[in-house]
Amino acid sequence: MMDVDKSNAAEKAAIQTFRTTISRQPFYYFAVSMVTDTPASVEPQQYYGYIMVVLRQWLGAVGAGMSVDILDLKYPKAIIRVPFDKYKSVWQAMTVTPFKQLDGTNAHFQVLHGSAFAMGVVSSSRD
Repeated sequence: MMDVDKSNAAEKAAIQTFRTTISRQPFYYFAVSMVTDTPASVEPQQYYGYIMVVLRQWLGAVGAGMSVDILDLKYPKAIIRVPFDKYKSVWQAMTVTPFKQLDGTNAHFQVLHGSAFAMGVVSSSRD
């Protein structure tokens, strides 16, 4: 018969031996697409402005002051980078908040992919 205390000690030793530490990522990356009623090209500054409008509408002053970087833009898709600790709020805002473009047409964003690593959104087996 096996002694329970000895078995438990062996498991604890194994856990201590194989413990791996993964550092927290500073950024989170999204692949997003802008969906509009009437497709038209948008300048990078306007695209960024629409992202900030969505964040300001959903998150208020916190969203308006958030650091967002557009890493790649091939309209209507873009790769954006946000602070890791805010990614859930950004995901919510980008998913549920519609907005109006400068010409008055309705638009919204779709989150296509999200990842803590840039390669997770740059390449996809689904495309």
